[in-house]
Amino acid sequence: MNLDKYFKTNIKRWNELVDINAKSRLYDLEGFKSGSISLLPIELEELGDVVGKSLLHLQCHFGMDTLSWARLGADVTGIDFSDKAISLAKSLSRELNIPARFINTNIYNIPNVINENFDIVFTSYGVLCWLPNLEKWAQIVNDCLKPGGIFYIIDGHPFGSLIDEKSEAFKVGFNYFAEGKPIYWEESVAYADPSAKLKNQACYEWNHPISAIINSLINKNLALEFLHEFPFSFHKFHPDMEKREDGYYEFQNFQFSVPMMFSIKAYKKI
Repeated sequence: MNLDKYFKTNIKRWNELVDINAKSRLYDLEGFKSGSISLLPIELEELGDVVGKSLLHLQCHFGMDTLSWARLGADVTGIDFSDKAISLAKSLSRELNIPARFINTNIYNIPNVINENFDIVFTSYGVLCWLPNLEKWAQIVNDCLKPGGIFYIIDGHPFGSLIDEKSEAFKVGFNYFAEGKPIYWEESVAYADPSAKLKNQACYEWNHPISAIINSLINKNLALEFLHEFPFSFHKFHPDMEKREDGYYEFQNFQFSVPMMFSIKAYKKI
């Protein structure tokens, strides 16, 4: 599969989203500049103390979460394929005097730009859907970790990704077993600011079953500590969802609980 077309299309979209997201209420960049952290309660609790630890953040966007981990004491490196996102991340690091390293590269190119190991590899919220090959991803995670190092991910649950977001009713709109085939989207508005109209409306995503996510990690020398599932989300996946005080979104009228997020913590075997 020639992935260049998919990646180039997605980079154009994400480069356009950087300025929109940075100005949006959802990201609250001004609040971050004033001293807040952008991390949500679950990852803070589940990953725990990061003081003095080296942390690699995969798919870091423009670096607010990366810099938040730095504020909590980690020695951070952020990776993202959007050159505009990394440019803004570096600017924020300088402006706020938060030490951090940011590298602009496709995640699959990491072996060519990083030759060190980290105590923690972290990735979160809307990340796996942009990756076509989980086996290669898991190998990179393993290669970037020190023996005994921690891998942590929190992301949208693949079951929740089946929801037809444009339907007021709760109904399935996509395949759970997508067999590696990309989903083509055309979206005219930005997720962080629906009033912003996009020029780069096309994008490609991949849906991965939870078994594929877990097995890719197990196959690459990682030992799972836990898999957790949650009936709420990190953004408004569906019209019936509303934001809670803790920053997550939950259904208001849907009568059943369904998995909308998951988290995994794993260790590289010694």
